[in-house]
Amino acid sequence: MQFFNKFDRFYTTSVTSPFPDRLNGRHAAIIARNSDQLAGKRILDIASHDGRWTFAALQAGAAHVTGIEPRQELIDNAIATFDQYGIDPSRYNFHCGDVFEHLQAQTYDVVLCLGFYYHTVRHAELLDRIERTGAAFVIIDTEVIPPEGNASSAASDDSRLVFNNPNSIQLLREPVDDQQMACSDSLTRNGHTLVGRPSRAAVEYLAEHFGYTSQTYDWAAYFAAHPEHSATMNDYNKGWRETFYLSRK
Repeated sequence: MQFFNKFDRFYTTSVTSPFPDRLNGRHAAIIARNSDQLAGKRILDIASHDGRWTFAALQAGAAHVTGIEPRQELIDNAIATFDQYGIDPSRYNFHCGDVFEHLQAQTYDVVLCLGFYYHTVRHAELLDRIERTGAAFVIIDTEVIPPEGNASSAASDDSRLVFNNPNSIQLLREPVDDQQMACSDSLTRNGHTLVGRPSRAAVEYLAEHFGYTSQTYDWAAYFAAHPEHSATMNDYNKGWRETFYLSRK
């Protein structure tokens, strides 16, 4: 049985892409592929949402997971789910607030940055702080600037290209009252904040600067084996979302 089918409460604890095929497909890329990297480790889950990946990491044998999430209602949902599934509270904790305010001075073995990297414009600062945790392994799952000729992404008409080179970051504005978008922060004006969707090259360039090599998941092979999942994973299938694995050099 696929992972989230066994823990199907996660299909109802958030309005953000709670589709079984999507969650199980992402589990294959984020957790199952990296189980050896997660077992026994102290993990940070950035923008932990309803706890879906904190929970999955614990089920993969993580020693402890800390989640940072700005929306208290999602933390409440996570704790209720963990209680229902009998997770020992000593194995996890959640901080409610801004990632950049909480991501200071702590040390971790692994950092999960899943669905947050394109909801900020502070990419370099984020990787700087991640690197300072001492993490040897980082997973970044993010929207990326689509390949040329395949721009069927969620990009707003208000987007701008910051740099006209492969290391590009596409500027967007997002409404902060939408659970699926960025949260209110110091950059918020008139109900919107600034975010940046990086190119693949930009993710790799920044990773290299902070001392990490990078690889990506083979989503083409995944969809060749699971074509029925493409409907709810169109962003991965069409190349405007990617899963990166960063390893310390």
